Amino acid sequence: MPKNTVIIGSGFSGLSAACFMAKAGCLVTVLEKHAIPGGRARQFKSNGFTFDMGPSWYWMPDVFERFFNSFGKKVSDYYTLKRLDPSYRVYWQDGSMDIPAGYEVLKKLFEALEPGSGKQLDKFIDEAAFKYRVGINKLVHKPGLSLTEFLDWELFTGIFKLDVFNSIKDHVSHYFNNPHIKQLMEFPVLFLGALPAKIPALYSLMNYADIKGGTWYPEGGMYSIVNAMHKLAEELGVQFYFEHDVKEIIIEKNIAKKVISHNIKTSASEIFEADAIIGAADYHFIETALLPVTHRSYSDKYWNKRVLAPGCLLF
Repeated sequence: MPKNTVIIGSGFSGLSAACFMAKAGCLVTVLEKHAIPGGRARQFKSNGFTFDMGPSWYWMPDVFERFFNSFGKKVSDYYTLKRLDPSYRVYWQDGSMDIPAGYEVLKKLFEALEPGSGKQLDKFIDEAAFKYRVGINKLVHKPGLSLTEFLDWELFTGIFKLDVFNSIKDHVSHYFNNPHIKQLMEFPVLFLGALPAKIPALYSLMNYADIKGGTWYPEGGMYSIVNAMHKLAEELGVQFYFEHDVKEIIIEKNIAKKVISHNIKTSASEIFEADAIIGAADYHFIETALLPVTHRSYSDKYWNKRVLAPGCLLF
């Protein structure tokens, strides 16, 4: 008998979880409070204009390709990608700078700002490439079910090369002196929601993703990715219930068994029974709003001390 799985939220994580659970043979139901899938990556239309509501940077195309490959598909089966050149434009107080997609052209740009920085960039990127390969393949892509997953010789011997005890700010300063170059190399970690002085140098892997992986544009906008993942999920048999605002997770004998949602269209409460429940909404929301106090992992005191990463206001 297939397991009945309920997933709360249809952002990237919810869509991904839905696809993998369906592939594993589960009967999957996704509950989403908005009228369309996507979560923070949803779309807004008004007066003939269409806006991407959330992410605006397409980096690490290999990760997206790996996802679709897991289901015998390719990115190109769903949307078209175009690499941008220049990758993006940076605005300084004294002007702007276009960042070229070509690596050799970028090195020349660095050299114009700081003699010798081209060779330094080579060294920096070599280190970042190692962090990307090991960090993504041997940390990020692990399921995280057991500590034994991380008993890997390359991971163990390369622990210091991963630079987890140094900040990205200090790491960049070790290679470059020009303030524009330093700011340029520090900026990718801002996507993590903290300042460079507080982010481990391990995340120079994001510089590798930026400079070597490139900045891409999915034709039709970022919502093309959501449409693709949603279509794949439906192809796998996933059922979606939109405008269903989840209000509570019911615990029976210490097991999460039911989800209560508010049907926004009918204003009625609906109960979804489940053998497994996946919370793909914000961890803070799941903990503080949906779970009873007795079954939370963290207390209100813990959450009140947290500094949540900032969002961005789009105009």
